[in-house]
Amino acid sequence: MNKQSNNDIAAFPELFDGLEQFIEEQAGHLKRTSAILAASAMGGGMLLFYVLNKVA
Repeated sequence: MNKQSNNDIAAFPELFDGLEQFIEEQAGHLKRTSAILAASAMGGGMLLFYVLNKVA
């Protein structure tokens, strides 16, 4: 049996059609989710800070 080399991926390009688009879409979703999470954390932190200052 032949060993597979790193160049074997080039033998089946149809298996990887659209892979770059998929990766770009996933990166976009990750960036959007990160921005939403950061905004939520900042808003929650500000609210917590306000409440703790009112109590103390």
